[in-house]
Amino acid sequence: MKVLDATFLADYLEDVDAATRYLQEHSTERFVVPAPAFAEVLVGEGNGPGESDIEGARDALSWAEVYPVDGRTAITAAEIADEVGPQGPYLTGMDGVIAAVGRELDAAVVSADRDLTHPETAAVIDVEDYADTGR
Repeated sequence: MKVLDATFLADYLEDVDAATRYLQEHSTERFVVPAPAFAEVLVGEGNGPGESDIEGARDALSWAEVYPVDGRTAITAAEIADEVGPQGPYLTGMDGVIAAVGRELDAAVVSADRDLTHPETAAVIDVEDYADTGR
């Protein structure tokens, strides 16, 4: 199982080679998307310039399971931020929640977000940088 962040989803929807290649290389995996990350991508689609295609984006991401978050996830996110500490990056609420879902599910977080792939963050969560070979 892999937990995908909003960066991955946006890159996938924009046909970024690294995201497509990652999915192809991990085609047997189960992919989970935290509900807030899913919302971020769909809201971005709605806010985009020109004509939006929210339904098309939903259909294009239908292979991923949307994972609900709750108060427990929020507490886990705060604990992860505390573990990363001041030597690491400042985790936003969204990054913290994504990391927390990875920990809750004992799954790798797949991202190209520098805060999530930062060595100090990677020391406390399992993270895979899908774009480490270039975007």
